[in-house]
Formats: sequence, structure tokens, C-alpha cells
Amino acid sequence: MIDAEAITTTRQPSTRLLRKGALVEETYVAFKHWDLTESVVANLTRIRRTNPFGAPNEAWLWEVTKTLSSRFGVGDDHIPLVRLAQADFPLEKWRSCLLWHIGQTDVLFYRFATEWLFEEFSRGTYSLRSEALAQFASTITTSRGTHLSEYGRKRASRDLLLMAADLGLLTGKVTKHFAAFHLVEEALLYVLYALKEREPNARNLIDARHWRLFLMTPADVEREILNLHQFRKLHYETAGTLSQLTLPFRNQNEYLDHLTR
Repeated sequence: MIDAEAITTTRQPSTRLLRKGALVEETYVAFKHWDLTESVVANLTRIRRTNPFGAPNEAWLWEVTKTLSSRFGVGDDHIPLVRLAQADFPLEKWRSCLLWHIGQTDVLFYRFATEWLFEEFSRGTYSLRSEALAQFASTITTSRGTHLSEYGRKRASRDLLLMAADLGLLTGKVTKHFAAFHLVEEALLYVLYALKEREPNARNLIDARHWRLFLMTPADVEREILNLHQFRKLHYETAGTLSQLTLPFRNQNEYLDHLTR
């Protein structure tokens, strides 16, 4: 079974990433101007020089590129997002793919989304305020060796809720509410391919905690898969505890070829 904790501890927790937020539109524009033949450092240096997203001043431009470096500066996890952005994949659908990647690189947001936010959603909570989140924010940061002041807890709570709103999970200004979020077909398959590379067992894949990033239970995931099976977008069979899932392409790269051609 997928070990969620092992996956999400590959990066250190960063309250800085929370403060800067998801930067959805800025990341999308930056990746549209990305050169996959160059290093991350070379790309960010050029982006700081050309400012393709129209940052209003040098300070904000630096903060954006610094955040991109922190979030995507290790490995090549950003490549699928770059390919989709450069193929003009719709921003609203692309945002859900970004949510998946942020969940894999940002430990604090992952724990917030899959523990606190998912539980509130499951309970049918209507209104969400940062005050209710403060104790949990303190717990997840302290467990990672970061001790926040009272102001720090308030800010982290506010930033977590703002980030969830930026990623389409919440709506509202001071008081947040759950948005009518639905993981679209292309993004669902995108995540299925990413998970299948780690977990070939269909039942374990459906039960993976990562789906909570999208406020989805295993029953929700299976229902979406059955719907895609009905329309022959994939093949899924289940009998008792045995399940078999066959996706139409061999891996995520081939699926990206299909989406971007």
C-alpha cells in the first residue's frame, strides 16, 4: 500500500510556502515560458529578467521565483505541469494537477488538506474560520520541528485556508466555505497515472489517502472510475476484495502525449 508519510516527507516543511500561497496563475505563466532543455536555475534567472507574469515590482518578482525554486527545484516533477501549460491546457483543469503536486511537495499543506480539511468536509461543516484551525496548525508545525508564536499560528491558519481557496477547494473571503469542487476527468486520470506508477494494486490505489487532497473518499474515487469504465475511458473490474484497473496508456508520459498533441 502507498505510504503517504514516506512520500510527503521527502521535502522539509516550509511555512514560507504557505505564506506565498499556491501562486496558481504565476506558476502557469512561468511554465508556459519554461525551457525544458535548461536547468531550473537557468529558467528562473530568465524569468526574473523577463517577468512574463507582470509582477508589479522586483520584490514580488523575486518572491515568486524563490517560491517556484523551493517548490519545484528538486527533481523533474514539474515537467508534466510544464508540458500541459505549454499545450494551453485549461487553467481550471491545470490547477487540479498543480494541487496534486503541491500535495506531494508541501508537507504542511498535505497534512492540513488530508486531515483537518477533509474531516471538516466529511462532517458537513459549513463555515471555516482560521481560529478553528489554529491548534491543528500548531500541532503539524511543532511535529516538524517548527515552533510558531501565537501570531505565527494565526497566520499559518489563515494561509492554509487561503491556499485551499486558491486551489479551488474553498470559497469566500474572511469566512470560508467548501466550494462545489469536482475533479475533472483529465485531472482524475492524471492522478491515477501518477499513483499507478507507485501502487499497481487497484484496491490500494483507490483507498490511497492522497485522494483526500481533492476531498474524495474511496467510494467517490471508485464511482468516478466506474463512470469512466462505462464510457470506455478505462477498464475496471471488481469482485469482492479483488480489483483490476487498466488505463488506456502505458504511463503518465503517454497520457500527456495524448493531452498535449
